[in-house]
Amino acid sequence: MCSRSLWIGSALAALALAGCNNVANQMVKMPPPAVTVAKPVQREVVHQLEFTGNTRATEAVDVRARVNGYLQKIGFEDGAEVQEGDLLFVIEPAPFEAALDAAKAALQKADATLALANADLARTEPLVQRGASTAQELDIKKADVATAKADVASAKAALTQAELNLSYTQVKSPITGRVSRHMVDIGNLVQAETTILTRVEAFAPIHAYFAISEADVVELMQNTTGSSAKDLEASPLKLYLGLTGEKGFPHEGKLDFAEVGIDPQSGTQMRRGIFLNEDRKLVPGMFVRFRLPVGNPAPGLLVPDRAIATDQRGEYVLVVDDKDTVQYRPVKLGMRVADMRVVKEGVGADDWIVVNGLQRARPGATVKPEREGELPEAKQLDAANDPAVPAAEAQLTTTARPKASATGGN
Repeated sequence: MCSRSLWIGSALAALALAGCNNVANQMVKMPPPAVTVAKPVQREVVHQLEFTGNTRATEAVDVRARVNGYLQKIGFEDGAEVQEGDLLFVIEPAPFEAALDAAKAALQKADATLALANADLARTEPLVQRGASTAQELDIKKADVATAKADVASAKAALTQAELNLSYTQVKSPITGRVSRHMVDIGNLVQAETTILTRVEAFAPIHAYFAISEADVVELMQNTTGSSAKDLEASPLKLYLGLTGEKGFPHEGKLDFAEVGIDPQSGTQMRRGIFLNEDRKLVPGMFVRFRLPVGNPAPGLLVPDRAIATDQRGEYVLVVDDKDTVQYRPVKLGMRVADMRVVKEGVGADDWIVVNGLQRARPGATVKPEREGELPEAKQLDAANDPAVPAAEAQLTTTARPKASATGGN
């Protein structure tokens, strides 16, 4: 009982002592959030016009039969490369060989008839001179000769047609390119000028078509000498192409055709580029992206895509000033190069832009900036296969050309 009373007393004394030393709770100020900042990358940038379009074969032919008959032979493997003049199909030649023999016989008969008519005329002429035959008979003999000559000419024409028909039984490739699958099997009847046997397409080089807006047409006119075939041959414009999923624009070609005028319904002009396509990576019908350099390389600022945010007012970046305070900066963006964007307006070369930690940075708040040296995106620019950023060791040679008065066209 005594020990219990002693324990209670000790507890009350401890509470009293704690009450005497009680201090009011104070809020501990949170340290500023850490963010990573970096300066924009300064590089020479070539202004680009960007388009999308499709590839098409430079030549394409639907191979059709030119005579009626039954298909006897197929002379190629589906999808093979063929040369102009290679044998593709054989239509049964026997009926046409018989027709050719008949045409040859008809010509021989016509020649014999002509020889006889000439002999009769030769015998009749002296008889008429001696009065042993009439002039009417002489006229008949002359008409027989003329008719026989006409029969010979007709027989020769029939022979030529028979030779042509026999040659048409061998269907040959009209161009050099890649042949499609055979569309008719052996033994089937083919109809002249109706049945499509296969298709041959040439796509090395290959064409790529795209439409450009009226505003882009005007810009091109201000930087080129014209768009006629002669102008494009004299001063070809470089054109760069990239496939879906391909990094950058690794395929280089040139602009070789511009449609006459602008389509009033769509407000666009059709243009065409040509690419060597030696590796055959480009095939007809592919969706492709284009970049067309315009003007000279000029200094530009690039920032990583990850540093750009968007709100209802548009795109913006966050900049940390010399007092470590976050500033809101609306920006006007240009083209995308690799994982970076060209900034036309809104930031300067000496601004420190938030590249990591955007969620922790609020305009007007203080942050703890950690400055990053070289951005990883900057290291990838030279390997981006993008004509917008000339490589340090190989600058683009695109130059501005005098303004022309041409309205476009080929």
